[in-house]
Amino acid sequence: MKHLFILLTLISFVFAEDIYEDDLSAQEAYAMQKEGKAIIVDVRTTLEYVYTGHGVGFINIPAFYWTYDPKSIKERVKSAEYEIKKDHVKDHKSSQKLYYAKELPNKNFVSEVMEAMKLKGVNSVILVCRSGPRSIAAANLLAREGISAYNLEDGFMFGWKEEKMPWGGY
Repeated sequence: MKHLFILLTLISFVFAEDIYEDDLSAQEAYAMQKEGKAIIVDVRTTLEYVYTGHGVGFINIPAFYWTYDPKSIKERVKSAEYEIKKDHVKDHKSSQKLYYAKELPNKNFVSEVMEAMKLKGVNSVILVCRSGPRSIAAANLLAREGISAYNLEDGFMFGWKEEKMPWGGY
């Protein structure tokens, strides 16, 4: 069921019509931010924002939250025993199988973005995530609410950092 949900979500991203303003390069986004024309909202999770860094002036408003409920202690102990036996730590995907992960939309996302825009006195918002898909979804969501929204092309990792824009935070 989880895999079906993920597949349907991805298909909806691929075939959905984008209604947000445009994709911006990191240079364009930074210029709009510096000129006071837009804010940059980082839609990644708080942990991503804090532990993988963020661009200068990014405002973290997660579009989604993740919950991770652990599977039985028996399964987790069995996994630990396997690692000891093999003298090797399981990879990321195998470790994820020890938890029931669930993505929850941030019910306050739109209102928090609108409040941030009001506080900064801007009429536009630029959305950024790791590599693009979540920020595109967020930009479309905001555009449906009548907000002038842009997407940071290629996201934080492959856009902002690759273009050598100012960042830090970890």
